[in-house]
Amino acid sequence: MAAFTMDKSSPLALDTVNFSNQSTDAASFIWDFGDDSVSSAENPSHAFGKQGTYTVTLTAEGEGGTNSTSQMIAILPSLTGKWSSTFTYFDPYHGSLNLVHNVSGGITGSMELMEGFSSLPLTSASKITGTSVTIEAIDQGSKFAFKGTVNADHDFITGDFFVDGMHFGNWYAIKKK
Repeated sequence: MAAFTMDKSSPLALDTVNFSNQSTDAASFIWDFGDDSVSSAENPSHAFGKQGTYTVTLTAEGEGGTNSTSQMIAILPSLTGKWSSTFTYFDPYHGSLNLVHNVSGGITGSMELMEGFSSLPLTSASKITGTSVTIEAIDQGSKFAFKGTVNADHDFITGDFFVDGMHFGNWYAIKKK
């Protein structure tokens, strides 16, 4: 009888999901993760590359025959990665973001305001809620806040740039491949 559990119900894209095989009286296993990936491991781990809903199917085979079971898994979009950013701060400047997005919506990482400047750690106020993104860092006592909206593919953010609560202009960021 084929059966399994997953250690995450709604992970972010690229997060590793561990599958626990609960099958009985089976000697071989085929996992189909629904994203063109398969495994014959008894208890595999798998990272889904993109957001979406996938059907994971386990086929177990033993002396009594073959049995299959399936479960759906919803993969949430992820902002994790390197981003190229452009913002208006007297003149247009280019910076970069190194973001790590966790399943609770928090974002950690660093921000380089202008190329060649030292990286600033992000504050705990950095987060994504739905499609709204807030990225904050502090430099020499000034709070830099980038507030915006992420697109459906989670590879482009656009919004407003603030220094100490004062609007300084617009910004956008493109996720690097």
